[in-house]
Amino acid sequence: MPTEASTLLTVATIGTYLAVLWLPGGLAAAAAGVRGWALAASAPVFTYLIAGLAGPWLWKIGIPFNVWTFLVTTVVVVLLFAAARWFVVRRSGPIERTPSPWNRSAHVAVAVTLLAAAVVGFAVLMAAMRWDLNSIPQDWDAAYHANGIRYIAETGEGSLYATGKVNWYELPDGVFYPNAYHLVGALVFKLTGAAVPAVLNASTIMFPGILALTLVAMIRHFNGRAVTAAFTALVTVACTSATYDNLWRGPLLTFTLGIAVMPVLAIAMDAYLKRAALDTGIFFGGVAVGLLAIHSSTLFGGILFVLPLFIQRWWGHLGLIWRDALKLIVPAVVAIVVTLPHLLGALAVGGKIAIVDWPSTFPVSQSVGSLLTFQHVIALPQYWLALALWVGLVFASRLGELRWLLGSAAFFGGVWVLTASYSQPWVAKLTSPWWNDQWRLIALACVPLVVVAGHGLAQVYDFAKVGAARVKVPAGIGSYVAGGLVIAVFALVSQGLYFNLNANQVKQGYGNQPGADRHNMVVSPTEVLAFQELAKLVKPGERVLNDRRDGTVWMYALAGVQPVVGHYDGSAESPAVHTLQAEFNDYANDPAVRDAVKHLNVRYIIVDVGYVHGGKDRVDGLENLDGKPFVQKVFSNQDSTIYKLVPEPGAPVSP
Repeated sequence: MPTEASTLLTVATIGTYLAVLWLPGGLAAAAAGVRGWALAASAPVFTYLIAGLAGPWLWKIGIPFNVWTFLVTTVVVVLLFAAARWFVVRRSGPIERTPSPWNRSAHVAVAVTLLAAAVVGFAVLMAAMRWDLNSIPQDWDAAYHANGIRYIAETGEGSLYATGKVNWYELPDGVFYPNAYHLVGALVFKLTGAAVPAVLNASTIMFPGILALTLVAMIRHFNGRAVTAAFTALVTVACTSATYDNLWRGPLLTFTLGIAVMPVLAIAMDAYLKRAALDTGIFFGGVAVGLLAIHSSTLFGGILFVLPLFIQRWWGHLGLIWRDALKLIVPAVVAIVVTLPHLLGALAVGGKIAIVDWPSTFPVSQSVGSLLTFQHVIALPQYWLALALWVGLVFASRLGELRWLLGSAAFFGGVWVLTASYSQPWVAKLTSPWWNDQWRLIALACVPLVVVAGHGLAQVYDFAKVGAARVKVPAGIGSYVAGGLVIAVFALVSQGLYFNLNANQVKQGYGNQPGADRHNMVVSPTEVLAFQELAKLVKPGERVLNDRRDGTVWMYALAGVQPVVGHYDGSAESPAVHTLQAEFNDYANDPAVRDAVKHLNVRYIIVDVGYVHGGKDRVDGLENLDGKPFVQKVFSNQDSTIYKLVPEPGAPVSP
């Protein structure tokens, strides 16, 4: 791979990702009768539905996942959804749609504002990457996703255990991980020929815009005001904790994607409960399955997100409880059947994951304050977002059908406070679906909070509109003047929607922060050159011995070279791998080491500078290789050294 992406390849990769996300899923959603903003918002979810079901089920019957099998699956899904819609229309006649409370100019104004917001989110992330789509995310999770995408693309294995095969290749049962994100990424990788980091990044730069889109669609569905939708889009891409903090720390790619599309579940569920039919059931069930295919915690979080909607719906109408429960049974059963591999995999792995208990260091007052001022780890609160939120809370009674979002904010905000301020074991267990992770939980709380903040700016707009009328601005243009004024002032006082703040946050994840040493990154451009050199040396079937703590776990994603260890996570390490990590430098004297080398067919060894999470210790087995009689240095640059095993793998050292 080139160390920097060309402009042409950047545009082609992003354009291809957009097409793959919106066209297949958009056709499926449209076939099911979804229209308007809901169609635009649900299209990516339906693409992940198609890929997330196709990969595992096709693999079970021996069919690889690739562009052609994905297209065939898309056609089948679209035809099934269209048949269901036809059946409903034939049986019930034309379906009447509730007239939109937004006029045409309102739709256009919201669309323009949403587009501007998406461009801001795109620019923030591209700036963090130094406008190079090939920039490599330097933190823990990215290598797993990168290797998983390339493995699926090269092998066609769409199973729910494929993404871990680069690291846990000796584990008999494999490692379960929902793979819709990786399956879609594999399609883009095959279609474009782009480097894997470019594929990761082409998806990542869409996340703020996708969250803004789904929130706009949700506001429209629940008859919220157009100005609330427009301002919510702007607030969303300005909020650091909603997306950006989890795109440098981690990066938590599947989680951030999951919360970006989570609001669609509220749209689909409400549409189904208001008119329970085959087409709306497909919409609701399809969205739920799409969320599950992205990650199990995505659907779980989505269910908790919409629970207050049930309370709002049932308040004063208790008779609806049983009716709604009965309505939900059929789509739930169908969803369980089609996602059986996902559910069985999640159940199998559930009891094996240790409960993580991150330190809880915030006093309660600070954790509540952080929530209400959109400040988690940044130096100062996002005061202008906070002011909009406070105004929105004061006028919360005006949220109309969206009042249930206050319950979502209270729930996730409360769980955030628990994990940030309390260290009791029961808190870690309660928050285990999110790994007791403050970063995830404050992001979940921010999803409803940004809508309340957008509502707050809408109240400011109302005040500005009254002021425009008082200074004799014609009524026909007063609303545009007021809206433009609020947007301009908000953008000005927030320093461009906190553009530099957010870009600087994400830069940390790419090793691009000011003063960063380009040669002390986890994966530096110079190390990538060494991986490319390995690709010339290593033969098919051979593995390269590497250090689990440095950036060499990326060698497969970047150069197609199979490593001995393919991720920083050393859990469930096989005996042979453990032996080499701990004792390879005793190859000459230890038969167990030689047996492990032969078993894994190791002929080359690579050591790099730069350790994940700032570590400084090389694994014991790769210490002090220079001068050893069983290795010969064959390549070296400032950041990497490649050695060749002198004897045949497993053979003793000649005297």
